[in-house]
Amino acid sequence: MDSRLNITRKVLKETNEVLEICFQIENPSEEEIWLKEAKLYHANSLKELGVTKENCLFFRSGRHKNDMPSVAMFGRYDDCMKDAIGAMSETGDRKADDESIRNVVSDHLTIVGNENGYCILAFMTGRDQMFRTEIAVDEEAEFVSLSSFAEFGIYLRPGEKVETEVLRIEHTKDAISAINQFALDKAKRYGSRNAENPSVFCTWYYYGLTVSYEDVLTNLNRMKEIKLPFDVFQIDEGWEQTLGEWEPNEKFPIPMKEVAEQIKEAGYRPGIWTSPFVAKETATVWQKHPEWILKDKQGTPFLFPMNDTTYYVFDITNPATWDYFTELYRKLTFDWGYTYHKLDFTRAAVIYQDGDFYDKHITLAQAYYRAVAAIRKGMGEEAYFLMCGGLYDPIIGLVDAQRTGSDVLSMWSSTINKNGKTAPYTIKQSLMRYYMNAWWNNDPDALMVRKNEVMERGLRLTYGLLNDEEVKTSTVNQFIGGGIVCSTEPLDKISDDRLYQLRHILPVMKTKVQPLDFLSGNRFPSVVKAEFEKDDRICVAIINWEDEEKKQVNLTLSKEILGTAYEENVSYAVSDFYSGEYALHVKADECISFRALEPHGATVIKIEKITDRPIVVASDGHYSMGLEIDTLETEEGKLIIDYEHKFDYPVTFKIWMGGEADNVSEIRYTETANK
Repeated sequence: MDSRLNITRKVLKETNEVLEICFQIENPSEEEIWLKEAKLYHANSLKELGVTKENCLFFRSGRHKNDMPSVAMFGRYDDCMKDAIGAMSETGDRKADDESIRNVVSDHLTIVGNENGYCILAFMTGRDQMFRTEIAVDEEAEFVSLSSFAEFGIYLRPGEKVETEVLRIEHTKDAISAINQFALDKAKRYGSRNAENPSVFCTWYYYGLTVSYEDVLTNLNRMKEIKLPFDVFQIDEGWEQTLGEWEPNEKFPIPMKEVAEQIKEAGYRPGIWTSPFVAKETATVWQKHPEWILKDKQGTPFLFPMNDTTYYVFDITNPATWDYFTELYRKLTFDWGYTYHKLDFTRAAVIYQDGDFYDKHITLAQAYYRAVAAIRKGMGEEAYFLMCGGLYDPIIGLVDAQRTGSDVLSMWSSTINKNGKTAPYTIKQSLMRYYMNAWWNNDPDALMVRKNEVMERGLRLTYGLLNDEEVKTSTVNQFIGGGIVCSTEPLDKISDDRLYQLRHILPVMKTKVQPLDFLSGNRFPSVVKAEFEKDDRICVAIINWEDEEKKQVNLTLSKEILGTAYEENVSYAVSDFYSGEYALHVKADECISFRALEPHGATVIKIEKITDRPIVVASDGHYSMGLEIDTLETEEGKLIIDYEHKFDYPVTFKIWMGGEADNVSEIRYTETANK
């Protein structure tokens, strides 16, 4: 940092466990001074961090969706460490097999420690700068040092003062509580827009760029015919003339406003895909405003690669672009009628940090916030805004949902894609970002469960290579995603047994999710607790990541599992969804076992306190095993059930009436709207 700058450390909070600091930086000179970044914290040893070396691990969060949030243990250069060190960056320059890289780059949340104590480094603010925490490791992956930075990339004017984001350094034995409190504190500061949890049919993950108006009609008519209970029908990329020319191409021969009206008439909310921060070189916007193109210091436009094409990038530090974004989304929302928006590749505007920016006095985080705020202004407060592929922290309170991982494929593993593009990696990304659900609806990306071994339309997106066990895990992932549910299938082709996996996750149940083995050091979280917003029932998802070995399902009704429902003198009913097995009169701290999981398989276990009400002990319907039922009670020894069956596919409930006997009634629904 330039020695002419005055730097003042400000302590905002200080206790035995918590230190919150920021720095004030002033330019006292009579000329502008370049401010690249500011170091907020540094430690040369684990002892300085207040943690012990034995079995010491760390958690690194990632700045962008394609980064891999990971937990790894120092001194072990294993797959966990490779995930943390070599996770894919947005510019593609960090490769998983590049052993020359020996540093871990984290973002808003970093954890170092073990069960004896953890050091939590969390950035509590986030609208003015990007930030990072770097952990250097040696050739044996042992800890070397840790440093936390606020990134500016601006010129300070004479006499100008700026403050860094606030860094909280906390020492605790309960890291999970600290993580959850961090998320809640940030939500309280900036607000949260996760009240609505829509279910979405999206065209991308089969039709890709080939999507046409005919495809939209085919699926829309099929959805109406079989009464699929989605909330949104969203047209993804492929409808536009090109990026930057937001008018329909020849595959959409009628105005997009009319398409939106047809979607609405069918009973669904119209949704549309855009990518506002990039545009094709030939786009009209560049002809009108060449000064909006982001260029390097030699005057050459940056090129953002996407789908085998490159695009120019908007310089979002130019406030004139914000008005452009506002008008674009006002048109899409109020003129055309699309009230659900999926915005993609917005990271393009913030990854070229050495650009020759229009305004060299505004940080990229500030510009990003203002550009996204302009978009929200255009679409209005009532529109639903899904961000897919941009900065996280600056736009808390602006967006309704955020993608939590890389794009998915309908296959478990693949040689045609990088790590992070297949099921275990994308599920890991989402589960390790569970705490973000305090800020918005997490989006674990689309569910595709079709069977299709032959590529169609020249697109690998059309494959459907998941076996039956992998379908279970992929479907369970939507249930524990914590936010929206999304799916893409060719509805005129998919088999009923695969399509109606949707009955397990629709309607969307608002849940609070917690991976219980988050800091275990395992590569992939395998035990995930889901608590429901308006019910005291608990579900636990268990996943078997092994390629060949079965996994025995054992569950102890511990305080960690039961939470506030833990009581020593009560009994619980415990049900395993996929095996159909259940246990009655289970006590707290008792361990129960169910059928072993096959490789790549998963199940959901429901725990319900036994009272005087009947209990669903087995079901092949929704994973919640009963929460989709409106009324379930007994009256004078008779069972009363009020349930609107929403699928043209059979669903069976096994209901325990209570008492000591195993008196179970079986009820089967075969037609929609059958009560």
